[in-house]
Amino acid sequence: MKRLLHPAFAFMLVMAAFFVHPAFAATKLAGKDLYPADQYADTVVTVSATVAEIRGYDSDYEHQHILVDDIDVLEIDNGHASIIPNRAFVSIRMDERGIEGPIPGLRPGEPIVIRGEFIPEDEAYKTPYNCCDAVIHFTHDPVGYVRYDGVTYR
Repeated sequence: MKRLLHPAFAFMLVMAAFFVHPAFAATKLAGKDLYPADQYADTVVTVSATVAEIRGYDSDYEHQHILVDDIDVLEIDNGHASIIPNRAFVSIRMDERGIEGPIPGLRPGEPIVIRGEFIPEDEAYKTPYNCCDAVIHFTHDPVGYVRYDGVTYR
């Protein structure tokens, strides 16, 4: 009976598939994303801003809502900084798929850095918490984070 693959070669193929597939592979190597945020989201922004309003939590207590203004675009993937308005609604997921809990001590007037998917106002869902602003969400791994008061929440 003729062997199709040498066992060592077959092992190498399996291992290569294991390390290349995103479900198994490390997602960062030497500080570079192997699976960039645009795999998960369209336009991803990193902004510094000022907390303008604390809008509370959704009915399931899964998202902490804030409004930020004085936005300064630090980085943008798949877009141009000119599309980012001066104010945005931010939805911060805080359950097993987001950060570990609410960000403590959020106060209006304080600086904040946010990375997440940007949704223009005309494409954003209208909710009781946000009637008319652009949205930044996915502010957690694998897309984004929130940095507030010296702490980074992923």
